[in-house]
Amino acid sequence: MEYTEEYIDLKQYWLILRRRWLPATLVTLSVMGITALATFLMKPIYEAESEVLLRKDASVASSLSSGTLGALDALTQKTNPVSTEAEILKSEPVVVETIQSLHLTDKNNKPLKREDFLKKLTIKNAKETDILSILYQSTDPKLAATVVNKVVDIYRAKNLERSRSQATSARKFIESQIPKAERDVKRYEVAIREFKDKSKVVSLKEEAKVAVEGLGNLQKALTETQAKLADARSRAQTLRNQAGLSPQQGLQVNSLSQSPAVQKVLTDLQETKLALSKAQVNLQPGHPQIQDLEGKKKELEALLQTQVKEVVGRNSGSISPALGNIQAGQTQQSLSESLLKVEVERLGLQNQANSLQKAQMFYQQRNAVLPKLEQIQRELERNLALAETTYGALRKGLQEFSIAENKNVGNTDIIAPATVPDEPIAPKVLLNLIVGTVMGLLLGIGTALVLEALDNSVKTVKEAQDIFDLTVLGTIPTMEGSEKVNVKSLERTRPQLPVRDTPRSAVSEAYRMLQANLKFLSSDNPPRVIAMTSSVPQEGKSTTTANLALVLAEMGHRVLLVDADLRRPSQHQIWELPNSVGLTNILVEPGKWSGSVRSENEHLDIITAGVIPPNPVRLLDSQRMAHLIGEWREHYDFVLIDAPPLAVASDALIVAQMTDGLLMVARPGVLNSASAETAKAALAKVSGEETGSKRATILGLVLNGVIPENEPDSYYYYYAKNYYSAEVEDDPATRNGKASTQVPGDLESSRKSSPKV
Repeated sequence: MEYTEEYIDLKQYWLILRRRWLPATLVTLSVMGITALATFLMKPIYEAESEVLLRKDASVASSLSSGTLGALDALTQKTNPVSTEAEILKSEPVVVETIQSLHLTDKNNKPLKREDFLKKLTIKNAKETDILSILYQSTDPKLAATVVNKVVDIYRAKNLERSRSQATSARKFIESQIPKAERDVKRYEVAIREFKDKSKVVSLKEEAKVAVEGLGNLQKALTETQAKLADARSRAQTLRNQAGLSPQQGLQVNSLSQSPAVQKVLTDLQETKLALSKAQVNLQPGHPQIQDLEGKKKELEALLQTQVKEVVGRNSGSISPALGNIQAGQTQQSLSESLLKVEVERLGLQNQANSLQKAQMFYQQRNAVLPKLEQIQRELERNLALAETTYGALRKGLQEFSIAENKNVGNTDIIAPATVPDEPIAPKVLLNLIVGTVMGLLLGIGTALVLEALDNSVKTVKEAQDIFDLTVLGTIPTMEGSEKVNVKSLERTRPQLPVRDTPRSAVSEAYRMLQANLKFLSSDNPPRVIAMTSSVPQEGKSTTTANLALVLAEMGHRVLLVDADLRRPSQHQIWELPNSVGLTNILVEPGKWSGSVRSENEHLDIITAGVIPPNPVRLLDSQRMAHLIGEWREHYDFVLIDAPPLAVASDALIVAQMTDGLLMVARPGVLNSASAETAKAALAKVSGEETGSKRATILGLVLNGVIPENEPDSYYYYYAKNYYSAEVEDDPATRNGKASTQVPGDLESSRKSSPKV
């Protein structure tokens, strides 16, 4: 399950910290100490602050298509004008002028660099406002306030200067554009006027309205006129029938009646006759006026004859009948006059209808042209309006920018000037100590993890078991350093023989469990001659061999312990025996080996290594050694041989071939993975796993010096320790400060009675 895996991982980290507590603690304390030292040695730092409001310049806003002077408008959606002003505050001109005006210097009394100045200067913008906060840090509170105020003053001066410069540039540009805009206005005015003159347009809208109404009226008048014309024609035909005129004559009369010239002459002739009749009534016959009228009458009659001749000649016919019809008797003349009037009326109506049709056609043609004329006029008027708007905006902008060019106020207001700070902002003692502690803990933990990663030693029982892949016959926990026993009048810490010195301890029971497991390997024929070895020195193989020998002796078996480590023997030190005579003497000097035996008690004999030979392998790999092992097997129930580590020499493998089996001892924390792999390969060769030829038996693995607190599963050690600790507390000898060293079979008394060589 995920929970279990996570729990195991956390527990592994905890075990790592426990194993590496010393370097982790040193790193943590070092970081905390350095942080505390730096905090208390740091000079107080003061921070002065000033707030500036950025605003739009309302006096020149909306100039030239909403272009503003000094306004805080972003050029793109991603830019912030307030952030832009903040960057201007940190720009080189502002910073350099501030440094020069205040003569700011660094520690070497040289002018302060811009980069160093900006490290102390901070510009902040309050969220969703146009307010900038300018902050400066210094060890001198007065200098901090002075620098902030100077930065604000220089920024405002340059802001005003920049605003004026923009206004000047804008004014010059507008002045150059006004003449062109004025020419455009005049050009479009002339174009509109010429268009109206050419198109005879006053108001297209009114004209279109009048044209529509006129067409309606014309259509109505034309209809009425055509009706009257039809009536006149009908009446003319009736009169011609009453006058008895033949169709040819009627045609002639009709032609004469339709001739304007004839009709005019007839009209003038009738008027002349009427004037002559009136003159003859009032004047004498020979009066000049009467004579003039008579002469005019004759001229009109001659002219009438000529006009009639021309009309009648075109229409083929005799002149005299037509003229006679026109100049008939009174009745005929009355009919002719009526016919003439009707014809005149008809001709008038015909002319009126023609005029109305022409007018109707004219209005129709005009209406067809009006939309195009209206489009042209609208375009010209639109261009004129745009030109006038541009011209007006330029004139207004010129006035506004002229004012802005001479203004003395920028687009910034100081909300709060910087004052001398009373309290320093740094160092923050409590915060620094907390941060130092946290950083120390993190670095300490990191150090422990790094050391753990770099450490290739075998750290736990499981790791050792996984590497060797052998049956674990015993797990020997380490003894606490607080346990002290009095052995042979010497105070010894961490006793090497807990089976003898503290027989009721958890460690002693672990050795007894090892003996039981060895027996369980084969209950009928357990191994009797056992070689003990390890991968590297300091794994406790010699101590394990000695304690196992004690456990076997406790059980009543006769045990021989042989120190075959002829390179670095240690059994004589463990048992505090002389080493002048031992295995080396037995192998070199022929004779009885019993003279080299040292009896620890009646069940346990010991043969020390003796003098260290120049070539231990030659002695161990000899017929003499094999013969001795055979004799020992006959005289003792168990023979334990302490052999050198596998990483030192191959002595253990040579001896193992002469025994019933090899018992491997490994100690987590001392053994490294490389040595373990090398030892495993050597064991595989001698056991025949690689060659197929078995030369020795590997009995199993004994894990020595196991620290329960470093093991993920240390419940057994915990309960065993508590169990045996309770027993020791109940023991009266323990309460009196003395540990019982009595072993079964009165081993201690037997040991004292054994002769020393």
